[in-house]
Amino acid sequence: MPSAVFSNMTDGLAPADRNRDHFLANLDFGDGPHWTPYAEGVWVQPACFNVTSGGFTVLLKGLPGAQLGVHYHTGTVRGFTLKGNWRYLEHDWIAGPGSFIFEPAGEAHTLVITEDSPEPALILFIIDGALVYLDKPVEGTMAAFEDVFTALDMFRTHYRAAGLDEAALNAMIR
Repeated sequence: MPSAVFSNMTDGLAPADRNRDHFLANLDFGDGPHWTPYAEGVWVQPACFNVTSGGFTVLLKGLPGAQLGVHYHTGTVRGFTLKGNWRYLEHDWIAGPGSFIFEPAGEAHTLVITEDSPEPALILFIIDGALVYLDKPVEGTMAAFEDVFTALDMFRTHYRAAGLDEAALNAMIR
């Protein structure tokens, strides 16, 4: 039986341009141009694109009171809080500097930077698989989908608009 193509997404690189060695991503904790708008009061910065098994790593910056829409992950997520305080509306814990979180796949949640956070939150997220955004928290249907390829496209679009060198993104593709 022939195989069907599931997705025509690509990392945009020719096979000879793909590099699988170590690399170093230097992230900007300040207010530089590498921050890509993601939601109101929320920006992300790329650290790695895993096109081999699917997933990506980002540094998220969020202002106090900012939030993401309700979503779930198709794979596990690991997060490490560098600055600020945040939580999920669906849980009673608050993550602060030094907090590590492991998220199992499939749980719908709403990320919120706490109103009383003493500074913008900086959180490193290592995401396996995709994010599925829902139109409502209970019995919601898919409103948006994000995976390594859509994330890479979002960052490429921002880099072009900001006059940044896309070679830095290509170096993060593994």
